[in-house]
Amino acid sequence: MKNIKVSGIIVNLFLLFFSSFPSHGQEETVLERIDKTGLLKVGIREDAVPFGYRDINGDLEGLCLDFIAVLRDKLKQELNKQVIAIKVYKSTLFNRFELVSDRIVDIECGPNTIRELPEYQIQFSTPFLLTGTQLLIEADKAKTIDPDGSLENVNIGVLKNTTNEQLMAEKYPLANLVQFQGVTGRYRGIQALRGDKIDAFASDGILLVGEAIVQDLRLGADYLLVPRNPIDCEKYGLILPNNDPQWLSFINSLIGNAPARNLYLDWFGDIATQLESVQSFCREKNGDID
Repeated sequence: MKNIKVSGIIVNLFLLFFSSFPSHGQEETVLERIDKTGLLKVGIREDAVPFGYRDINGDLEGLCLDFIAVLRDKLKQELNKQVIAIKVYKSTLFNRFELVSDRIVDIECGPNTIRELPEYQIQFSTPFLLTGTQLLIEADKAKTIDPDGSLENVNIGVLKNTTNEQLMAEKYPLANLVQFQGVTGRYRGIQALRGDKIDAFASDGILLVGEAIVQDLRLGADYLLVPRNPIDCEKYGLILPNNDPQWLSFINSLIGNAPARNLYLDWFGDIATQLESVQSFCREKNGDID
């Protein structure tokens, strides 16, 4: 009987000891950690104009960098801090979800299609942009490349392992898909288009516009985006750690405020009307009111 009592005491002490440690659900929130350390860790792409890219001098530029600056100002107000340091990690098409899932960064900003990814410990913010898959083609091929047709034997460049590639394979099984990959994949794909090595390049319209601007293509004159309304519609969201509703709510409130919205006009300027037309089409297609 004595041994049973001792065993019970040991078990109780064991449970008491381990219950003093925070469980997974009680782990430190992002805002708590930033408040304690004064450091915001972010992931930004270097291959996704206009969201994140290297300029001619090798400096990181992009809409996401400006958004993070707005986020830092808001954090200063929220946490009553004079200084919030920022550490930028390079995110790619291949590591973006792991960076957040493994808690290496607090937020990843880029062209990330909102979807279910149960294999990662992540969640997406509310959508900050609507876009969709379009084809970049030479203007003089507009009569021969018809997105409403089968595109049989048309050589279409795609980025490997993207939703665009999947869509092209499903919608145009008779087309020839030419894969590009890596940080410079989209750049090289459009270079291949310019060199007549492919007939079209498929990607999200907003990314094609950004890359066309960087490569000094004359959209509307020498090159066209077809169809006018995208083949599909995708919602872009920021990647955030899951199980942190406080951080999610904070980021969502920032997406809809005036400073963040003004970044859109600052970056897209003359083509903002064209992009808004695409967003209006996608909102109507998805049944979204806002």
